[in-house]
Amino acid sequence: MKQVVTFPSSPTRFFHRLVRHLGLGCVIAALLSALLPSAWSQVAPTLTSVTPARGATGVAVNAPLVFTFDQSINDSLPIIPSMPPFLIGNIEFTPADSVNYDHAWSAAGRTLTLTPSGDLPPNTTISWKLNPPGSALPLSGANGSPLATATGSFTTRSGDGGGGGGGDDTGPKLVASDPPAEGALNVDPKVNVVFTFDQAMKKVTALGDAIAWIGADAAKFVFSWSADGKVLTCDYSQDFPTQTVVGWSLNPGSSTVKIESATGDALPDGTYSGGFMTQAGAGGGNCNPDGIPDGWGNYSISKSGDYVQASAADPVPEDSRPFGFAAIIFSPDAGPNATTASVTLPNATQKPLVAPGVINALLYADTAPKTAAALETSYPAGNYTLRFTQTGQPERVISMTMPASNPPVPKFANYSEAQNINIAKDFTLSWNAFAGASAKDHIGLVIIDGMGKTVFQAPDKCVPRELAVTATSVVIPANTFKSGGTYEASLSFSKMFYFSDNTVANMVGSGAIANTTRMTFNTGGGGTVGPARFTSYKLLPNAEPELTLLGTPGSMYRIERTGNLTPPVSWITVGSARTDGAGNAVFPDSQAGNLFPLFYRAVNP
Repeated sequence: MKQVVTFPSSPTRFFHRLVRHLGLGCVIAALLSALLPSAWSQVAPTLTSVTPARGATGVAVNAPLVFTFDQSINDSLPIIPSMPPFLIGNIEFTPADSVNYDHAWSAAGRTLTLTPSGDLPPNTTISWKLNPPGSALPLSGANGSPLATATGSFTTRSGDGGGGGGGDDTGPKLVASDPPAEGALNVDPKVNVVFTFDQAMKKVTALGDAIAWIGADAAKFVFSWSADGKVLTCDYSQDFPTQTVVGWSLNPGSSTVKIESATGDALPDGTYSGGFMTQAGAGGGNCNPDGIPDGWGNYSISKSGDYVQASAADPVPEDSRPFGFAAIIFSPDAGPNATTASVTLPNATQKPLVAPGVINALLYADTAPKTAAALETSYPAGNYTLRFTQTGQPERVISMTMPASNPPVPKFANYSEAQNINIAKDFTLSWNAFAGASAKDHIGLVIIDGMGKTVFQAPDKCVPRELAVTATSVVIPANTFKSGGTYEASLSFSKMFYFSDNTVANMVGSGAIANTTRMTFNTGGGGTVGPARFTSYKLLPNAEPELTLLGTPGSMYRIERTGNLTPPVSWITVGSARTDGAGNAVFPDSQAGNLFPLFYRAVNP
């Protein structure tokens, strides 16, 4: 969905959550790129080509947007669209409310493909901008050098809006979604959702899947139309869940029922989407998933490792700057601002914190260690002292003692099963135990979609949803995800050695050693997925096998391999393949151990 504000307007609060969602290493890398743009000796990446070409006209409304770069880009950073005035992302579209893309990187990280999740508006000039000035997480090369701001535009052709002819100028349009207002926070859970159109519509009340909902049960809506057919009221048969992001999309591309005008023109597919957040229950008011009030500041010392899990095997360190140490201060939104700060290491070395230039913050960050051992050598157990001065306040001196023990590296235990989640059913995501954890330590799980929006997190005080430090799994409710979507789960084990929410007014302090593992996974639909068969294979120029298979359209299959069919046969998972609309998929086997003889099978998890 588009333009759903899943974070408050506070930039401080946004960065608090960004650290938790993406892992400290990614955020440190982005801040360093802004702070020390000349610190990298390598050449910054450049955009070499884009399709559709700059200034192209007559572009199909379902055409992908493809960017090609002269070197690999750090694809561990999500693609985050700008949402002014809340956020400057790493990609910006105009008009912002007409563009909704899913993204995918090539294996080498040099090509970014943005595929419209629904038809783009016809006869419209769409402008794009990569790394707009002030980007929170700029796209950067694998060496850390940020991509220079790049811009362009193209114009879609007329009369190509899909959905039964709704794409021309006479087709129906949504003119308002209010109440509740687009992106509204603290919405009364008793609200009716009201859509207003520019012309009379067919007064169909059995709308089925013509409206896709996130955060609410579609079967519980009752629909009614105004006398003139221009206003559709969606009445939830019970209150919406409290402190929940409720998203909607009109005429999603996969819908079998369409919202149509009285003359039979369908509303353009996938053009109108949005959402809102309901208020907390039992007395209302705002709620924060982490329990920290909006507008509060933060001071922290963190040592971290970022890992990626791409199969059922053990996670491995991220390719770019996987290990880091950071001391960060975010000033409270209402002040007083931190003006000077430093951190003193156990060896008595003092490091200054400086302004990274992207938000009201002070930062010392080191992502130079290439291994966990090197990180331990540079930042060992012992006493760390954080000093900072706020305007009009005496110097704060915060002492934290970092322990010698580190948390284990998280590992998703059912990686293969997660590659084809049935969205219509509850799914239990499981992982290894947090060995050696104490009651004050923390496990955190955050799942984001392809546009960087949070769709699930645990723990979450607003659901409420608990996640004990002893937990090895969590149940993700049915209909949390959309069909055929790609998501990223980040699981963190944090050993907390300091926490205070009353030492400094309107600031929360923390000290932690954290290991975070990220996993990309996919969702299937809610129906039956049939078997797949291999139809051909070939050897690529690098001698790796490439297989073509035929199965159920739009479905994900787990690809398994063995080198011997003599019982007992041991199959290992080497990846996954998603079929297109015709049921075809291509799978190149680039995993280690692909030496002949080889035998493969495609499994529906």
